[in-house]
Order: sequence, then C-alpha cells, then structure tokens
Amino acid sequence: MTHRFKYITSISRNRGFTLIEVLLASFIMFLVIATVTMVYRGAILSSGKAERTLLFSSNAESISEQIRIQIQSSNEQAEIQGQGSMGKVNYSWSATPIKVAKAPDQFNLGTGEVDSGKTVFRLWNITLTLTLGQATRTYQFSEVSW
Repeated sequence: MTHRFKYITSISRNRGFTLIEVLLASFIMFLVIATVTMVYRGAILSSGKAERTLLFSSNAESISEQIRIQIQSSNEQAEIQGQGSMGKVNYSWSATPIKVAKAPDQFNLGTGEVDSGKTVFRLWNITLTLTLGQATRTYQFSEVSW
C-alpha cells in the first residue's frame, strides 16, 4: 500500500503551472502578437501607397492628354493654367512657354520661290500636380504647340 500512496502524491503535486511558466508563456505570446501586428500594419500601409501610386499613374497620362489638347487649341502666348478632377484625383496644372520659334522657310516647287514660314512653334514647360486626399504628386513635362 505504501507504493500506491507515493504514486498518488506525485500526481497531486503537478496540478498547474508555476508563476514563472505563466509569465514566460505570456511574454512569448505578446512577442508573437506584436510581430504579427507590425507585419499586418506594414502590409496595410504598403497597400495604400501602391493604390495611390496606381491611381496617380493611371490618371496622369489621361490628364496630360487633356492638357495637350487645351494648349494646342489655345492662342495664348503667356502662361496657361487649369484645374479639374478625374475620378478621385484632383489636379491643377500650369504651362509656361520656354521657347518660341517660327517655322523655317520652305522652297515652293510650284512657283520656284521661297515661302516664309507662317507657323509659330511654342515649347511649353508643364507642371501637373495631382492630389488624392492628403497625398500629392507633381509631374513636369514639355509639350510643343503650333
């Protein structure tokens, strides 16, 4: 019977965890949760940034085409400005002429005379600013009009 008594007492001593074991397990769990949270937060921020970049890039080409049409249809010789919105993106732009030149003289084969060029070419420096919420992106490009 003594042997049976020792077996029962050894089982009754291992009922739960010690305070050190609970604290160590809690610390490890906290580290895992903190790491997962940081990785998730980084993924969310990267996803938002990629979405904004995609919206800016996809709209910049369409907006620059509209600007090109406005510049070529305008007879302005000084700075031209405009603004608008496309989808969620708001934009403003300004175009400044940086060089003005006449077309070169051309030889007319029919008359045998030199015709002076009447067409005037303008090289414009265009600054386009796109805004989506708090994010802003600025593009610069050149355009020729006549």
